[in-house]
Amino acid sequence: MTIHRRPPLDELGKASRAYVKAMGWKSVNLHTHISLVHRFVYVEVPKAGCGTMKATLGGLEAARLSAAAVARVRENPHDRSRATPFVKPYQLPPDLLEEALRGRKWRRFAVVREPASRLLSGYLEKIRQGLQQSESIMARLAEQGRAPAHAADIPFADFIDVVAAMPSREQDPHWRRQADHLGIGIIDYDAVIHLEQLDDSWPRIASLIGVASLQEEFYCRNSTGARGKVADWYTPALVDQVTGAYAADYRAFGYQPPSL
Repeated sequence: MTIHRRPPLDELGKASRAYVKAMGWKSVNLHTHISLVHRFVYVEVPKAGCGTMKATLGGLEAARLSAAAVARVRENPHDRSRATPFVKPYQLPPDLLEEALRGRKWRRFAVVREPASRLLSGYLEKIRQGLQQSESIMARLAEQGRAPAHAADIPFADFIDVVAAMPSREQDPHWRRQADHLGIGIIDYDAVIHLEQLDDSWPRIASLIGVASLQEEFYCRNSTGARGKVADWYTPALVDQVTGAYAADYRAFGYQPPSL
């Protein structure tokens, strides 16, 4: 018996095929969270409130399993070692996946973040702590003959140089261009919410997924506080560099570059 975890591209519908071709099955499966019960699709953007969103929406899904499942999801929303309460794209028949990504009876939404702040947050968490995501940056800098001895010592300007030069497909999801990551122009979203307005957006999200009320169910213990540190790390030249590299994000989501 042959087991197909990922349908071939030629079996997918127009939107799902284009999205998988653009971002790859790994990213699509990892970041797309589907509720068959509430008929919604939440596409997570790392470093844009994804812990809060997965804990809140995941707790709602896990409630059909057990109280223990709800507690587990809310306490560790990023833990991928246990079964997720969501359905993943590869688990759906191609026609149902296409309906979820395009159908009128489904609601699709995401949360995005001002690009400069998000990029700084990714740097402070993943690079300055020398985590796995720093390895590709170190490798690029080594090729250029300017890698420091330790990943935690990578200068912010060098980090921006490397990620800004990468195509979105090659960028780590924590600083990938959000417009590409979300498939803007491929998937028709009902709402793309700014992280900066998330606290006031729970009634809107509740309406989208058809529940009476919804509120944040997770406190991010690893917050870098990047929003308040932009002026400490950026120079006008670095802001200009990020504005150019992430122009599609600023344009698609209506953000303005930070003023120092």
